[in-house]
Amino acid sequence: MRLEDAPPAGWYPDPERGDRLRWWEGDDWSDVRRPPPTAGEVEAVQRSDREREAPSTRSMLPRPDQVRDRAGEAEQIVSQVRNAAREEVARAATELTRRAQSTFDQYGAVVIGFLRRVWRWARAAIVVAAVLVVAWYVLQFIAQAAFLDWIGDRIDNLLAN
Repeated sequence: MRLEDAPPAGWYPDPERGDRLRWWEGDDWSDVRRPPPTAGEVEAVQRSDREREAPSTRSMLPRPDQVRDRAGEAEQIVSQVRNAAREEVARAATELTRRAQSTFDQYGAVVIGFLRRVWRWARAAIVVAAVLVVAWYVLQFIAQAAFLDWIGDRIDNLLAN
């Protein structure tokens, strides 16, 4: 299609999803999308077109039905924003969970290996400490027995003289 033959800029049915409208910039599609107009919006546009064609002396304040239409549109926009925010929060939570799992997978093995080495050294230290305590008590027992034998020999020598 030649650029001269392209339709003018405006809202057209989205070629990707027919249940919404997409802004045609005149030469390419933009990323701006919206739901199709409600019956109230179409009616409001038609009324404003008629009013533009026939100027009136009425007040420039919007009519109550126009206010209701705008309120409905605002509620619809708020609902779309809420849904988009919920989707973004869910996407962020999923990404955070994925990254946390990846980090745990990456560093968990390193931490577990380190803890195993620490536990191996701790067990060796406990065994060495237990052996030293037993040796200390054995040596104390032997030294005490030798000391008491020596004392006994001295007392025997004193009494024998």
